[in-house]
Amino acid sequence: MNPTPNKLFTVACFGNAVVDAIARVDEKTLEKFNLKKGDGNTLSHAQMLELSNEIEVEQFRPGGSVANTAYTLARLGSRTCFIGNIGNDPTGRHFAEDMVSAGVTVLPPRQGVRTIEVFSLITSDGARTMVQSEPAPPSTDDAWLEDAMIEQCRCLLLESYACASYPAAAEYAAKLAHQNGALIAISLATPRAVQASLSTLQSLVIAHQPLVIGNQKEWQLLLNSADAHSAAKMEKTPRVITRSGEGATYYSADGKVVDSPTQAIPKPTDLSGAGDAFAAGFLHNFIGGGSPNLALAQGHQLGRAVVLQLGPRLSNPTESLH
Repeated sequence: MNPTPNKLFTVACFGNAVVDAIARVDEKTLEKFNLKKGDGNTLSHAQMLELSNEIEVEQFRPGGSVANTAYTLARLGSRTCFIGNIGNDPTGRHFAEDMVSAGVTVLPPRQGVRTIEVFSLITSDGARTMVQSEPAPPSTDDAWLEDAMIEQCRCLLLESYACASYPAAAEYAAKLAHQNGALIAISLATPRAVQASLSTLQSLVIAHQPLVIGNQKEWQLLLNSADAHSAAKMEKTPRVITRSGEGATYYSADGKVVDSPTQAIPKPTDLSGAGDAFAAGFLHNFIGGGSPNLALAQGHQLGRAVVLQLGPRLSNPTESLH
């Protein structure tokens, strides 16, 4: 795989800018606030304040699914930019500085935009439960996009969460990337993200046949929500489907199947970011011309490394590749 060589960026990552407040909690806390374990949740502003009074935040870390992937790609040596709405507030500036420190090119923080803050609650089994305030309605604004970033990328990676937040911008970015010969990829992120962006994702998959990266549950949710005609088209799109720590399979557009098993980790520290790190390892190798087998193996190595630490980002991911 070697799409559109000699571009300024290897990967342009379209995603939401998020800062996570990480805290360890017990199962009773999740039950009290009726939180779905291991997935994204929304609470009212009043409930968020109540929750904040019951937990002890250990650290604040820049996050966001595709932002994590962008960070790791840059640390691996891929020329990477992040296309997201970063607010010119303290958390937004912290997010931008952290990305730039890893070598990621970002859009300047914008006045009047609020950076997303999310509670990342970790239970004793390493499962991460995300909680944030009710999101704003989907935006039709695409004027904040920087066309040059998209025109100068070999691969455009779209995040489902951002497709829900900025559907018009996602569609525009995909169309521009397609016109400029870039590989288009989609990170499904979580079932909640897929559910929130179903119509946009289906439109993107049918129009562009992107490389879809997600787990079995996320892919089936996307597939089962489509009509029979659309589902038949979607089945022909290339994809990488993970199986919750038990391996992953690559399906090419021409029907080739490459399976890559892996061993589950008995005692993970924190499952947050495992899929994001996997995507970075896969894309870094795959876009560089590596075989699906090798790309899947490198994805597994980074996914394994990230669940053995607290937090979704590896400061030196190359140490985990062997």
